[in-house]
Amino acid sequence: MGVVMITCPSTGHPVFTGIETDTEIFVQLPDVLAHTCCPFCGLDHPWRKGDAWVAEAATAQESAATPEGTSPGEQG
Repeated sequence: MGVVMITCPSTGHPVFTGIETDTEIFVQLPDVLAHTCCPFCGLDHPWRKGDAWVAEAATAQESAATPEGTSPGEQG
């Protein structure tokens, strides 16, 4: 299973949206406005399906580590 990612417009870091899905399901989802709180800049980022991509869960977890070196949601 993959995870839906967006890019932080302030830092350029990939950000996990909190959504887990497969690419086949993702492409069928409606294009609605969603919001994700960014662990890098602390801002709420609005995004649509066209702004996002599905990444492998392990790859996404590595690339979306917070500046403190922990994964989002993980207490360090």
